[in-house]
Parts: sequence; C-alpha cells; structure tokens
Amino acid sequence: MSEDPNQSTEKNGERQPVRIWIYRIFLVVVVVAIGFLGWYSLQLPRPGQPAPMDPTLSALATSLVDAPTLSSGTIQESPSSASTASSTDNAAQGTVFFTARTQARSHIWAYVIGDAEPVQITFGEWDDRNPAFNADDGLLAFTSNRGLYWDLYLLDINSGKLRQLTETPGFEGSPTWSPDGRWIAYEANYDGDFDIYILPVMDDEEVIQLTNHPANDNSPDWDAGGRRIAFISDRDGSPDVFIAKLDQPDERFVNLTHTVELAESDPAYSPQGSLLAYSLERMGFDEILIKELEGELPPSPNGQGHGVRWAPDAKVLIAVLEDPYERWLVSYAYNGGQPPGLPIHFNIEDLFWTAEGLPAAAYQLGEDEAERSPLYKIELTSSDATIDRLSLTPLPGVTAPNASLSDAVDEAFNALRARVAADLGWDFLSTLEHAFVGINDPLPPGLLYDDWLFTGRAFAFSQAAVQAGWVEMVRDDFGGQTYWRVFIRSAEQDGSQGEPLRTPSWDFQVRYEGAPQLYDQGGRIKENIPPGYYVDFTQLAADYGFERVPALPNWRTYYHGARFNEFVFRDHRNWMEAMLELYPNSAIITPTPFMTPTPTPTRTPRPTPTSWWWRWRTPTPIPTSTAFPTPTTG
Repeated sequence: MSEDPNQSTEKNGERQPVRIWIYRIFLVVVVVAIGFLGWYSLQLPRPGQPAPMDPTLSALATSLVDAPTLSSGTIQESPSSASTASSTDNAAQGTVFFTARTQARSHIWAYVIGDAEPVQITFGEWDDRNPAFNADDGLLAFTSNRGLYWDLYLLDINSGKLRQLTETPGFEGSPTWSPDGRWIAYEANYDGDFDIYILPVMDDEEVIQLTNHPANDNSPDWDAGGRRIAFISDRDGSPDVFIAKLDQPDERFVNLTHTVELAESDPAYSPQGSLLAYSLERMGFDEILIKELEGELPPSPNGQGHGVRWAPDAKVLIAVLEDPYERWLVSYAYNGGQPPGLPIHFNIEDLFWTAEGLPAAAYQLGEDEAERSPLYKIELTSSDATIDRLSLTPLPGVTAPNASLSDAVDEAFNALRARVAADLGWDFLSTLEHAFVGINDPLPPGLLYDDWLFTGRAFAFSQAAVQAGWVEMVRDDFGGQTYWRVFIRSAEQDGSQGEPLRTPSWDFQVRYEGAPQLYDQGGRIKENIPPGYYVDFTQLAADYGFERVPALPNWRTYYHGARFNEFVFRDHRNWMEAMLELYPNSAIITPTPFMTPTPTPTRTPRPTPTSWWWRWRTPTPIPTSTAFPTPTTG
C-alpha cells in the first residue's frame, strides 16, 4: 500500500505533514548548492591570468630538495656543495650576472670572477633585466619587453636558443628558480597590483598563484631547501619581508620584519637558507640587514645598498649602491670572507651570483651584433676660434617662453624628446614651462640667481600634465637632500608601453586640505600605488645626459621649491663654467652691456655707459640648420 504524501508523522507528540519535511530538505539542498557555486566562482581564474593558489603547493614543496636542518646557535654557514673552491685569499668564486643601463637600454651582462672584463649576454632595441641562472641546465631566466609586453624568457647559454615562457598583456618580472630547476616563481601585475606566481618550466602543469591579496606582493626569492619563498608585501601597511611556507597551508604567510613606516626591499636567502639578507630604507639610506631565520637575535646591519645577493660560499655580499645620478656595484665581507675584485663599472640595476663559471658559448653571443650608433651627436655652429662663447639654438616645435637651448645641448634635448614621445605614445616635451631663461629676465617662481636655466643647459617640463594626473613623483632622499623620480603615464594602457609603478608616489595636493601637519611636511605618500603603466622619465633623461636637480630646503612649504620638473645637462661643468659659455665674466660679476651671442661670434664689444637701472641684453635664439627628428605620436 503506497503512502499518502499528505499523511502526517509524529514529532514531540505533534503530527506534522510529510510535505513540510520535503520542503525543508529542498531548502537545505538549495542553500548548499548556492554556497558551493559561490565558492567555486571565487576559485576561477580571472581573464588573462594564471589559475589561483592550488593545494598542490604542499606537494610541490615536498617534492623539492629537503631543507637542511637549521640550528638557532651561532650564525655560520658552510660553503654550498655546488660552490667552486675559494682562492687562497678566501675570495668567493663563480659568475656575477647583472643588468646594466647603457645607451638608454637595459641589458644583461656576466662577469666571471678573475676575468679581465664582463661579457654582454643580451642585445637589442629593447630592455632585458632580472637575470636568474640555472647552472645545472645552463638556462638564464630573465624578463624582457622585446615582444612589446613584459614577459619571462629563457636563454640557453650553451646554444643561444631563446624560449618565451609567458605571453600575456600583463607585467611579469623578477624570476627566481626552485632548487630542482623545474619551477620559477615570479612577480606579475595583471589587474593593478603585484602578486607572486609559480610557473612550471619543463612540464605542462598549470601556473600556481601563490599570493592573492589586494596589497602589492613582489620581489620573490626561493630558498635552497625549496619549502619557502621570501617576498615583499605592503599588506600590513608598509613594505615588509614576508615568508611563504609552501608546505604549511594553514599558516602560509609570515611577516618577518613588522617595521612601521619603514620600507624593506629585495630579500635574498643565503645559499644554505639559514640567513636572509634584505634592505631597509632609513633616513635617506638603504641599509643592508641580515636576519637569522631560526634564531631570536635581531637583524644585524652589514653595509649599505639594495638588491643584495650572496656569494656562493656565503662569505661575501654584493649590492647596488645609488646616489642621485648613478648606481654602482659594492661588495661587503661577511663571516671572515674577503670580497674579490669586481671590475664592473656600469650603471647597475640588479644582480645575481652563481657558483658556476660561464659556458664558453656565452662569450660568442654578441659576435654578430653590430655596434650601435650614439644616441645623439653634438654639432656646434660656432666657427670662430677667437671666442669660446656659444649661441642659442631654437627648439623646433616646442612651446615655451623662450624655446631655445645652448648650442651644446640642443641635439641631446631633441633626441630625448623623440625617444620620450616614442615610449609614451605622446609628445610630452612639446610644451615646456621653461627652456632658456635670460640673465635679465625676472626670476620665475622657484629659481635662484644661480639656477641652471640661465645657462641654456636646462629645461623645466610643463606642469599641465601634472595637474591632469598624468605625472607621478616618487620621493628619493639621499642623506639630507630630497630628489624626485618622475613617472609619466603612457598613452596606451594595455601593457605595451611603460610598466606598473612599484612604489607609492607623493601627493602634494593634500597640503591645501587644511591639515597643518600635511602642510608642514609638504604633503604625504599616497595610500595606494597609482594604477596603470608609466615611463620612468628621470631614467630616460639621464640616458640622454639630463640630470635631475635637488629640491630647495623650503620645498615643504613652497611648492615651486620642489623643482621636480627641472633637468640639467651639466656635462661635468659647474654653473659658472656653463654661464661663461654664453656670457663674458664681466657680464656675470658686474652689470655691463653685452651683445647677443651669434652662431658666428665676434669679439666682445666695449661697454657703454647706461642709466642706473640698466639691465643686460638677453641672448636671443639664432636659427641653425639643426634638424629635429619627428617624434612618434601614435
């Protein structure tokens, strides 16, 4: 006999219809299904990105080389088994890979300890950087924009064959090898913030997303044991050193430093993994600290610089030391080591040190490369040897109160303008706030009597782009002086021009919001890194000989004193030497009339009496035959 669904059942002495139970069960199933679908949707990868963090991380960590047993006693490391023998003076051996900036491009070089000079590894009209070498397979991982977008590449040093590892419109960089050579961890920016990913090199396995946080996670470094990846994250308010424990999913991320309002960068494991070196910016200096991972001792200082890397025997550290204009290599002894001679005299960007030598084939990588022509060629129009003063040259297509520069720098400016326009996709330098400023002209806001704009060797870009939000300034402190690194927003924001910012920029506008503290300190660092793609204008200007100038001491309360938009072509001259290229000494020291400089100069005329309110006649532009290269505007 079938049961009627409308029949009742008993519960606690009360009879309830069966259909009420059916409705309840159905409701529970619906709620569970909705919850499952919501959870599953969060696990799906976003368009154009690798898959999110996978539970296979624990299995990945286990499959790698087991981490060595670490003690919490005295900090001491034995040389890696892969290290070559040290020389009698205890100098570390191996090969130092580094990125150098030459002729307005970044490329990778290698220096074998003991060689006469470094050898260039990559070439081309693009930028290559962040070298990471897998000595077992002879594979050099690096990041490059040679394919329009910033992607990861593998170069087989022995054969010269190149393999592209990633192909996305996003940004990928800072590769670091797993100890078994099967995986590469790297930083990537796909949707406005950096995260860490793990990429299989030889297999068809999927990419693993290690971090998935709204904060910026970057600069990964894989330890020799394979179970940990160090990286930088600002998820706790300021850039700190974090450790990702791959085999501990319940407590995967640990903040190692917890420094408030201080910025760490560039973590680097020692060869055996018991020590971690990193840099800390403090009082305008980059300080190298070394942390014992299993001990209770505070980190110990060990020199200055950033981008620190360990020698294969862990007895020497190398780093990049930076001043307002250059970056160079420095080395420090550690635990009784002796730094070797490193004849690397380049504008260094980043470093990598391996215990192995360089394959012989690497020395032939650049044999077929043609020598590049100079970025520009200075051509003086003056022809009379009886006078050393120079004329002024108009800047074609430039709008400025006096659109001219010294004949000694106009070619450099025109070449810089064309390069910036090509990289940005728009002609940023077509309008200037100032080019040449005459000695008799009223001082513009922010200028001093000895400002470089009077020499004809400097320019100040227009602040209209700043007001439009297309320019970001990052504050750089060096000792007691403040400088600014200028980033310009590119026209195309699809990843084909420029790259994402890695550091929060400075906000000048908050000074006018009524908070006395913000006014007194000249603004503040923005809470979030501005999204989008930018070109490092300060770097490009330096490539073409134009250096930034320091802010005036009163920049916090006087906006024009920041001087972030002024750049000068010094060419090893001081201000007086540059002024004497345009004016006689008497015109600078005492007011005496002076004729305008001309392309074919004549002898200086004798002074004539004038009234007490006399002024100097300002040099005027003299047309020349210098042609201006048409900048790219698309």
